[in-house]
Amino acid sequence: MLCEECRQKEATYTISVLVGDEVTTRHLCADCMAKMNMDLQNGDIKTLLSSILTAITGGAEEKTAPVPEIVCPRCQMTLSRFNKTGRLGCPKCYEAFREQLQPMLLRIHGRVTHAGRKPLDTQEAQQLRTRQEELTRQMEAAVAREDFETAALLRDQLRQLAREEDD
Repeated sequence: MLCEECRQKEATYTISVLVGDEVTTRHLCADCMAKMNMDLQNGDIKTLLSSILTAITGGAEEKTAPVPEIVCPRCQMTLSRFNKTGRLGCPKCYEAFREQLQPMLLRIHGRVTHAGRKPLDTQEAQQLRTRQEELTRQMEAAVAREDFETAALLRDQLRQLAREEDD
């Protein structure tokens, strides 16, 4: 049997990958298998995962009809470039690639809506957060100097600010 990767040499290795309930088996030659192992040893996870994906799909993604390229209207980022780099170009990319990003975000984060910290609404809230961050830095420096009395005073000030914020 020929190697399913290079289609030139005799396959001597078999890779079985379990995806969900489906087992996919691929047959590789020693050179293609060594290339996968070399990627792993060199820490080139991106290339290794690409090789495994090709092994799972049997190169099916190359055989499908070409999909029209989606381009962000603001920064001209293309979907194919995003897929290669894993980085978006601007906030508008989220809208331009919405349909392609939603399944990925759902899989990674378990949701497609933002659930992190909200921006602070008022100038006072921003000043309070800045004050808390400064007190935290001072407290950490006091602990590093082993000045525990000062650190305790700073801790108490932080607690007071937190109580004021809750009220």
